[in-house]
Parts: sequence; structure tokens; C-alpha cells
Amino acid sequence: MSGNGAEPPPKDDRLDAIIQVLRLMIETQTTHSEMLGRLIELATPSAENSPLEEAMAGIAGALRDQTAALERIGATLDGLGEEVEAGVMRGLATALETDDRAGVPTEGAG
Repeated sequence: MSGNGAEPPPKDDRLDAIIQVLRLMIETQTTHSEMLGRLIELATPSAENSPLEEAMAGIAGALRDQTAALERIGATLDGLGEEVEAGVMRGLATALETDDRAGVPTEGAG
């Protein structure tokens, strides 16, 4: 008897459990082997285009398009600071001219 008071399962039950686990492992390995075999089959170059080749070509094209779009966005953002600054200066100049024409004293005049 062990220290925790529970009897270990009989040897036949333990052996059956080990056999069941080994069967499940073999079944899993067989399934994985079939999946890997299918992937290798799809990835192997052939005279015909496989669905994998077409999918990969589509993904590569989409990534190229996305990269080009991101580069255009970056170029736009690079010049945006100068455009915003010029717009603010034009707006300020227009506002100051309007104040001068309306006879509103500007700061520092007096």
C-alpha cells in the first residue's frame, strides 16, 4: 500500500492504459504523416500549377502591392509637414491682413 492510501491499478490495467496511449500516438503520427505528405505534394513543383503555388503567388503579389502603397503613404507623410506649415502661415497672413483692413489694431501698434 502506498503512503496516500490509494492502491495502484492492477498491472493489467496499467498495461492496457499504456497500450491505449501508444495506439493514440501511432494514430496521431499517421494523421500527421498524411498531412505532411499532402503538403509536400502540393509544394512540389510540377508541370501544372498547384493550388499552393497559385495561392503563394497571390500572397506575394498582395504583399508587393501593400508595400508599394505603404511607400506612397510614407512619401506623402514626409511632405505633409511642409504643406501644413505653409497653410498655417497663409492663414495667419490672411487673418492679419483682414484685421489691418478692418481697422482693428494689431498687437504692438499703439
